[in-house]
Amino acid sequence: MTVITVLDCVLILAIFCSPRAERLFAQSAPAAASSSPAKLDEQETRGENLFRQRCSLCHLPRKLKFGSPAVIGPDLTGLFKEASPDKMKLLRGTILKGGPDMPGFQYGLETKEVDDLIAYLKTL
Repeated sequence: MTVITVLDCVLILAIFCSPRAERLFAQSAPAAASSSPAKLDEQETRGENLFRQRCSLCHLPRKLKFGSPAVIGPDLTGLFKEASPDKMKLLRGTILKGGPDMPGFQYGLETKEVDDLIAYLKTL
């Protein structure tokens, strides 16, 4: 083996054996391993998966300090737990049409998917 190959092997072992290696496999982790305290029903689970795919990039705080981009969207925790029908209508419109710093998903999400996403947002 050359020195470079040995170093590569050592680095690979260090990455996979580190306590933070689970972060590398976040995409392959099942949705049931979420940090949600309450058990989600089927619709809320679908909404959680959509949130992780479509919304988390902007709406979840970054864990890494150095080199992490700033959070673009607000933290949505607790905003829709006891939301009025008017607030829910505004939420649906924002998801579909977007806003100044948010893309609209009217062409990217079906009506059922928006309902699932809203059901999940109510659980935050």
